[in-house]
Amino acid sequence: MEDFVQFLLKKVYNPKSIRNEYILEAFELTIKDVNHHFPNLSKEEIKNSITNNSNELALFLFRLGSILHQNNEENLKPQIHWLLKELCSCEIYFNNQIGEGFYIVHGEGTVIGSRNTIGKGFKIHHGCTIGHKRNGGGNGNVIGDNVTMYCNSSIIGELIIGDNAVIGAHVMITQNIADNSLITQAGELLARQIQL
Repeated sequence: MEDFVQFLLKKVYNPKSIRNEYILEAFELTIKDVNHHFPNLSKEEIKNSITNNSNELALFLFRLGSILHQNNEENLKPQIHWLLKELCSCEIYFNNQIGEGFYIVHGEGTVIGSRNTIGKGFKIHHGCTIGHKRNGGGNGNVIGDNVTMYCNSSIIGELIIGDNAVIGAHVMITQNIADNSLITQAGELLARQIQL
């Protein structure tokens, strides 16, 4: 993975090298994310998906940027942020806390703003937004485990989204959502039973 990251950094103006231990840690986290949803995929298959700019590249770049953020490598983060936007067409702030099992499905146009806390097994599709009602302050959203956002949906505010919630396509959420909820078009809230 180190060679691949060096290749990516050639696309950045004035690139700065990244320590191999950060790259390997990001790769291991990405493997855990992908295997949460696709347990039969091998490490080599996941690496191949990353290096061929599949969904997994955005995951890897987010995990790498998050590691840089946690290690106060402020001068290294902008180049990863730029690569995430340029190669994957999505923007995810590195100060988000996102649990294991994060997965981006066709991430084009997806934006996850700052300071959100997101649980395990989170899956987000293209064109989605998680953001704030106001710029420059406030807390982020708190999103539970195993939440799915389908294409062009949004969560806007400082909200609590319960475990196992499913937010349908083209829906904007501006209020808290209970566990095990299904939100469909026009904001209709339907309770659903989760089969365990």
